[in-house]
Amino acid sequence: MFLTKIFLHKKVLTEKLKKLFGNTSVTVGLLLTAAGVVLVSGYFLQPDLSETADPFELGEYYFNAYDTPDGKYDLKLARQYYTKAIEEGSENPMVWYQLGRIDFLEGNYSGALYKFDKQIALYGEQVPSVYYMRGLTYGYKARKSGDALDWRKAEENFLKHLEDKPESPWTRTDLSWVYFSQGKFAEMVPLLEEGLSFEPQNPWLLNMYGLSLMNTGRREEARAQFEQALEFASYLDEESWGRTYPGNDPAAWKQGLAEFQSLIKKNLELTSK
Repeated sequence: MFLTKIFLHKKVLTEKLKKLFGNTSVTVGLLLTAAGVVLVSGYFLQPDLSETADPFELGEYYFNAYDTPDGKYDLKLARQYYTKAIEEGSENPMVWYQLGRIDFLEGNYSGALYKFDKQIALYGEQVPSVYYMRGLTYGYKARKSGDALDWRKAEENFLKHLEDKPESPWTRTDLSWVYFSQGKFAEMVPLLEEGLSFEPQNPWLLNMYGLSLMNTGRREEARAQFEQALEFASYLDEESWGRTYPGNDPAAWKQGLAEFQSLIKKNLELTSK
């Protein structure tokens, strides 16, 4: 099981698959990058749903419902309870972070950045993955705005997170997406090679590495990477996919996995053209 976890809201997932490289003129197939890595707690107890329950705990229940057998996925309620926790003076270092995640999932990038900045102002680096989320948010913001400053801030925040978690495959995957989106294919190669030294069987890293090789004139080597990516992606099942994406609508798990595997196949096909 990976040390970090990822999430994608269904709307964001669909948009990313369809539009991520839609305006790119280089040789590339669509792919799913690891959007939204979060270092969430590895444990979860059945929450007290009474009126006296901790509102942060209730927010977790509705945001990460896959951890409980009768959990309900509801971002609106999750936001409501996290907000209530703040209003009641909660000192939980995750509360602003989780609210920022929800804003990101809903496409409110300015709101997400405000909450991540608030998180850092109040709690410093107690939740290091806040820098990952800042990087991801600036990346999505840059993809929409085309602003070079947003791209640079995305890169800076991903690099800062790598200082704390150099083994994180998701940070490397999404930083390579930032480079790819700017046509910086050569910068992707060493970043992904180091990531594969930590997790040589990670299909997201392998897929991105294949794209970096294909766009630096190493088509045959790229093909080998896509073949490996496809093999290891085939070992994923719907449940393992869902557990890799906490915060994602469970209704999107099956579709997300199928599209990821399909897109790797499309990338592989490009190496034969």
